[in-house]
Amino acid sequence: MTYPAKTVFYFSFYMFALSLTLLLAPGLLSGLLGYTAESYIWLRLIGLFLLYLAFDYFQAARENMRGFFYLTVYTRASILLFMIVFVSFGWLKPIFVALSLIDFSGAVWTWRALKRTERHRSRPSEPVRTADGA
Repeated sequence: MTYPAKTVFYFSFYMFALSLTLLLAPGLLSGLLGYTAESYIWLRLIGLFLLYLAFDYFQAARENMRGFFYLTVYTRASILLFMIVFVSFGWLKPIFVALSLIDFSGAVWTWRALKRTERHRSRPSEPVRTADGA
């Protein structure tokens, strides 16, 4: 598995953990996120969508889908911006900005891995030497 694929693969486990928590035990995070028991269905729905997305990340990493990796960099990085806007409008609690730093950090990790592998790919290869030295 390539280094960029590993970053997305490992990030999928965070997504699996978060999605299953929201889906199966929304009460564990509801207080932190500012939701009441009446909102559990929405937390479960978010958990379900996140679970499906986690499977996409997992499989894309296994198949080394570089185009998908680039897409995740942009989408995960943008979450921080959206959370800042939502919090500034009073739509969400400030904890969402802190939690979105996980997504942002994952995006940076994947971006750096992609750039690192691009540098290795763009290096001119050494001439192939034959057994007679030519």
